[in-house]
Amino acid sequence: MVIRLSPTIQKRVTRAAKAKGIEPSQLVEDALKEFLRTKREPREQVSEARRQLDELLRHKKKTVDFEAEVHQAKRSAGKLYEDNADWIERVAAEGTEHGKGAGL
Repeated sequence: MVIRLSPTIQKRVTRAAKAKGIEPSQLVEDALKEFLRTKREPREQVSEARRQLDELLRHKKKTVDFEAEVHQAKRSAGKLYEDNADWIERVAAEGTEHGKGAGL
């Protein structure tokens, strides 16, 4: 396999190999072996309690900002009132088929 290194990395590899007294290709090979070996090692062990907590968190509902939800509900109620203000005034003045003044 041929690996191309940038000139800067190549100088660093050459310097480090010379300091260790080995060939640059051997240094690169050793570094790759170490890198690949550490990638295959299993992840750290997870306790049963942590595993159960992770499972519960996976199904956790999103937290709601109560004040923001109240504000949104008030805006929606105000919008409904504005949209239906004419009808509300007419029913309050004329009454409904069930009686006069409908209690509004």
